[in-house]
Amino acid sequence: MNRRRLSIEQWRDAVLFVSGELDWEGGRSLELDDPANRRRTVYARVSRLKLNDLLMQFDYPDANVHAEKRSATTTATQKLFMLNSPFMLNQARALATRLAEPAAETEASRVRKAYRLLYGREADERETRLALEFLGKPPAPEMTRWEQYAQLLLASNEMLYLD
Repeated sequence: MNRRRLSIEQWRDAVLFVSGELDWEGGRSLELDDPANRRRTVYARVSRLKLNDLLMQFDYPDANVHAEKRSATTTATQKLFMLNSPFMLNQARALATRLAEPAAETEASRVRKAYRLLYGREADERETRLALEFLGKPPAPEMTRWEQYAQLLLASNEMLYLD
């Protein structure tokens, strides 16, 4: 199978799922920009007058025009969203909290747990070593090292593409 990028709906749902925040409940449509919206993206409100910025940024088709298929662009603003958006920062915190349970685990076992959860594979020796080096550095004032590491894992290409 050729590598393909997840649609915005698939990617957002996957991020919510691995962070333990996905709300499976259906119901009325909600705004994607609402921080309390943790429902599947299929329940998002789509306006024909003004398409949501997140959807537009990740190649969601124009709701007013028929489209045979979606375009797939890679832009700097997509990665900037993953680094700076409140949505991603909240999901990184939630993922770091999820990986911290149970507290008796070692740092290396938590890294391996993250790789299994996010990528469905084991972390290799090099990935584990790099993670432990990063996690061993002094904490940053705005986010813990585990929150930063969780954000990095969520923003990776391996999370956005299927091989």
